[in-house]
Amino acid sequence: MIAHFSLPARNPERVARVFARLIDGEAMPFPVVPGAWVAIAHDGSGCGVEVLPHASAHTPGAGDRDPTRVAQGPEVMPWEVQIRQEGRLQDHSGFHVALSSPLSVKEILAIGHAEGWRSVYCERGGVFELVEVWVENHFMLEVLPPQGLQRYLDFYRPEIAGRMFSAPPPN
Repeated sequence: MIAHFSLPARNPERVARVFARLIDGEAMPFPVVPGAWVAIAHDGSGCGVEVLPHASAHTPGAGDRDPTRVAQGPEVMPWEVQIRQEGRLQDHSGFHVALSSPLSVKEILAIGHAEGWRSVYCERGGVFELVEVWVENHFMLEVLPPQGLQRYLDFYRPEIAGRMFSAPPPN
């Protein structure tokens, strides 16, 4: 289970609001990082998407935990990850996330297209379906509609997927 993930965006509020629609959640400012927003699902799963300003970079904290120091609200301790505005937005990345949505393929496509983002229906290896939504046309998000999620869960188990992944590639 992925509880939450973060991604960079040029317009964090807008992107968080789109994610909130996709996961049936709510978008709100994320005070840990100036300018960041977060989308949190209503379903109690803890699913969240932290959307950081595009120049944000995760860097390691310093030292070990100080048990005498306790955070007072959304405060980052010196030993925890530090999020600084020193990165740069890449054209594309090897990192992506697949997440489930209660929305239909048609609804997911409509949201992506309304944002001006590349959004395309895909069948992954004929095994399960999803919609590729290219967030701000830079970050690939795989959105699994309900029927795609069920097919994904039926397939993505070591004993099932392993047979396909270990088979020689077709000629």
